[in-house]
Formats: sequence, C-alpha cells, structure tokens
Amino acid sequence: MSAYDLELLSDRHNRKGFHCGKESVERYLRETAKGHLLKGVSVTRVLVEQGAGVPIPILGYFTLTTILAEAADWPGAAKGLPKTPVPIVLLGRLAVALDWQGKGIARLLLAAAREISAASMHGTGGIGMAVDAADEELIGFYEKYGFNRIGDDSMRLFLPLSSLC
Repeated sequence: MSAYDLELLSDRHNRKGFHCGKESVERYLRETAKGHLLKGVSVTRVLVEQGAGVPIPILGYFTLTTILAEAADWPGAAKGLPKTPVPIVLLGRLAVALDWQGKGIARLLLAAAREISAASMHGTGGIGMAVDAADEELIGFYEKYGFNRIGDDSMRLFLPLSSLC
C-alpha cells in the first residue's frame, strides 16, 4: 500500500488532472479552491502519494470552512444551545479521484477532516461538523460514520464535536 501525505492545496498539485465523476466538484477544485484558500474563505487539503513528482496527482480532497447555524434542535447537539447561530465546521466538499475510488480514500479524508475540525473547535469554539450531501447515496456514507440528518427531508447532516474524534 502506498504512503500518503495530506497537504494544503498549492500550485504544485495537478488540479486540472483531477477527475472524480462530478463536474461541479472538479470545477471547484480547478477554478475556485485556491482562491478561497488565499482569501481565507475555506481551506482545501489534498491527499497525495508520498514522493510523487510535480505536478503532484491529487488522489482526493476536502474543503472545510466555518459557518454559523441555528442548531439548537439538531440531533446530537448539546442541550441548552442558544436559539441564535453558533459556530460549526462545514465539510464543503469531499471527493476522490476516479482511479482511487473504492480504496478507502474517502474514509481517510473524512477521518482527517474530523480530526482537523475537532482540533480547531477545541481551540476556538464550535459545536460540531455539518455536511450538505449531494444525494441519498452520500447520506448513507456519512450516516455510516455517525452523522445524522438535521431533519427528515434535509440533505444536511451533523456530527457533534463530542463524536468527531
């Protein structure tokens, strides 16, 4: 098995060569992610094989940002939260390159995103991680790792800070 590194997105990474099967996710990585990183909007991290040459192929990536949400009634949220918005880390995107799908890369990326999010919230505050699933199949993936829908018809899922790590 290969050894991997998780790196902040940079010009060394082959964004144009990343294909995951979802054009909107590919386009975000190619056209928007680096700008958002430089402007402080969000942080994109990429998983790469150790020792890969430049431009470094991207095996998968995820994007994290902080949002405010009224989460007092969300499943798993701490009791007694204010009815006003509270800080949450949003997992904006998580994608795996086509050639690497089915090899546990998504699980590795999600574990890293959870760890980074928990460390951030322990240092600055926050109640957990949310994700907006693109479809029902992805809801199943996130539920497998402890996330719960915030409502019966919602595509947003939540995992409280106490369950992140």
